[in-house]
Amino acid sequence: MTLEMPTDAKAQPSSLRSKRSAKPGLPRRLSRQIARFERPARAKARRIVRDVPRAADLVEIFPAVLYALATEHGTEAQRAHALDVIDAGGQLKTVARVLGLPMWLRRLPPEAFRGPIDGLPLSDAFARRIAGRIPIRAAGSADWLDAICFAEKAAGTDFALWLARQRSSCHAGPPELRLAILAAYCWHSAHLDTPAGRLVWSRWRSEIALDTAVCAAKSWFNRILLSVRLAKGVIHDSWLDAGRIGDFTFTPLIDSAALIEESRCMNNCADQYVHQIADGRCRLFSVQLKNMHVATLEITAHPRERGALTINQLKGRHNMPATLDVWQASHAWLATQTRLVQPPLPQFGERPDVDGRIWEELFAPYRAAVGGADWIPRSPNLKGVVALDQAICGLANESEIRSWLFI
Repeated sequence: MTLEMPTDAKAQPSSLRSKRSAKPGLPRRLSRQIARFERPARAKARRIVRDVPRAADLVEIFPAVLYALATEHGTEAQRAHALDVIDAGGQLKTVARVLGLPMWLRRLPPEAFRGPIDGLPLSDAFARRIAGRIPIRAAGSADWLDAICFAEKAAGTDFALWLARQRSSCHAGPPELRLAILAAYCWHSAHLDTPAGRLVWSRWRSEIALDTAVCAAKSWFNRILLSVRLAKGVIHDSWLDAGRIGDFTFTPLIDSAALIEESRCMNNCADQYVHQIADGRCRLFSVQLKNMHVATLEITAHPRERGALTINQLKGRHNMPATLDVWQASHAWLATQTRLVQPPLPQFGERPDVDGRIWEELFAPYRAAVGGADWIPRSPNLKGVVALDQAICGLANESEIRSWLFI
């Protein structure tokens, strides 16, 4: 396709033109189209159209090119070359190549562009696969484009293409916060030999459903938090003492290694209890019979007797009901305890903080692979990781994903 001279510049005599026209000399329709760009790009876009009349066609057939020129995308030499090609009626493909823009941007409206348009996927394979996933409506197109650009940068082409067809709640910004954990989980799903990759138990794949992916990412991030907040020796108070009743032993689970091992052996969610344990809301114990895991026991505050401790859950493997002998042994063990009073809940500043050394070790391979991964804090504190956690919970809630993980 080539560019043609605009034919409606003299569609109406000057006496009939609207007094509200942005600038004399621009057709009303063209002014309205340029007004669809974000405000900082409009004045420069008008100057370009006046200086190079053929550029007027870009507003409707390739808005991204006019936006790129108006926002000084690329080098000055590239922009000058592109304008020469436009002025000579050259092909759009040539103009896009000069500016380093992918042709699939043609289908996006002026409203889709805000800020720099760098880091866009340029391959023909991506263009073919993205064609059917470009939003039709102008509303939300800018969020969609921002999300796709971030996804490509943060986890690669397959993740970007997958994200492109998800519901609009996944695209609402800022993607660097909302999609940070989902993107990191996706990358680590393909790199299981990394420290954080070994904590991925359910892998991301291109055909995965949105709710499954978000739940798996949240579960993976909980194990990350478990590793950085509950390292061995961080928590000393197990509330109740370890003990033995007959052949049954009761062992407290108060560090990440013990909780992850219990979850693997019992195929349950013991590895998801980082917040409950760190915030002083419960304690977990492993129940073993002759060194074989048979149940996981949760101790919490009594629902009716204020301050007293009680058994809240006692589950066998795969969260099946525990057998009668396990229940009997558990109550007998509870009866041997010399303290059954819940300690005061720790204040926010007293709760286990993030171990920065472990955090950086977990994410070092990811940072090296994706150019630093600035969307993952380098030295986070508790508030920083809570913000990431709240972001993926917000994504789940706005996408109407229902799971106990987000309660």
